[in-house]
Amino acid sequence: MNELYLFALVNAGLCAGIVFISICRLNTMQGTVLVRVQSEYAGYIGGAIASALQPWWNEWPQWGSLAIAGALLLGLLFSGHAWRRDRPPASATAPAPLSDLPEIRQ
Repeated sequence: MNELYLFALVNAGLCAGIVFISICRLNTMQGTVLVRVQSEYAGYIGGAIASALQPWWNEWPQWGSLAIAGALLLGLLFSGHAWRRDRPPASATAPAPLSDLPEIRQ
């Protein structure tokens, strides 16, 4: 049983990191940020909270939950360079122009 508690504690720590980063990024978003990007981070928050609270309904996290939470947290950490200076990246504020794609000729 102690092993399950350790998994739950590590999972809750990873999920807390996901929630913290997601809230910080949602806080920096202004009205120009695409709704799908805002929804993505809101989904991260909801999923991380649900994952952290799994033991309350007798579903104990194990290696799979830790792997998913860890991968998501690493992805958020590695994309931090795009969010430096508390500004969302340009790709989050507007769709890419189609004319810049090489396969589209006019």
